[in-house]
Amino acid sequence: MTDRRLNDAEVARARSYDDAATTYERVNAPIFFDAPAHALIDFAAIGPGERVLDVGAGTGAVSRAALVVHADPVAFDISTHMLLAAQRGGVSHLVCGALPELPFRDAVFDRVVSAFVLTHVDDADASVREMRRVLKPGGGIGLSAWAPADDVYTATFAEVVAEFIDPARVAEATRRVLPGEDRFSQPDGLVSLLEENGMSGVRRECRTFEFACSTEEMVASRAVNASGRALRRLLSDAEWGAYHARALEVLGRKFPDGIRYPRQVIFAAGNT
Repeated sequence: MTDRRLNDAEVARARSYDDAATTYERVNAPIFFDAPAHALIDFAAIGPGERVLDVGAGTGAVSRAALVVHADPVAFDISTHMLLAAQRGGVSHLVCGALPELPFRDAVFDRVVSAFVLTHVDDADASVREMRRVLKPGGGIGLSAWAPADDVYTATFAEVVAEFIDPARVAEATRRVLPGEDRFSQPDGLVSLLEENGMSGVRRECRTFEFACSTEEMVASRAVNASGRALRRLLSDAEWGAYHARALEVLGRKFPDGIRYPRQVIFAAGNT
């Protein structure tokens, strides 16, 4: 069993989504992100003709949902590979950059949305202040975050991971890759973030989604999410291959009829 810790360069690589873009486009986005994206657009009350900044757009799930309601989205992401996937999905306005800075003039967007992003950034408060800066008067911010996972599938993955590495090492690495996870997976995390950074009329909603997929799709998605990328950096190539095969074997045996995965999402929105 390995007992490694990640150095700073490995953390930076684990935080990059460039290598994950293909799987996100094929598996993660259509299965796990599209439905919450439409829910965020609805919760944030985005309507036709509004200019929307999608911060941390990834493969463009939220931007595509904005297009459905005839808004005008701009997809902003640090990963060019993710933005190219968004472009293939029909999103035409793409900007590459990294939070907390937003390369836009003051007061140019009607709405700013950011789905499952602020857990990844080192300074979420500065990021929200930047989002507020680029909003027109009366504009709004809409955010989403995953609530903690508490289900049989997550428990099964944890059991498999523990065969290869001390779970404390994975937890430590994941905290470095997702520095805001503890804060924003809690019910009031996003609400307090918006209120403390000048937004008014802040409201919150928690919704549970049920995602259906095969065991192969679940294992593929877990391999490229933040904790999976951290785990990949902790294991050697041989260990990673053995872990991947073991996860497929265990999940296939325990869930032969596929997976129906429930997960709660926290939404928060406020106005300038």
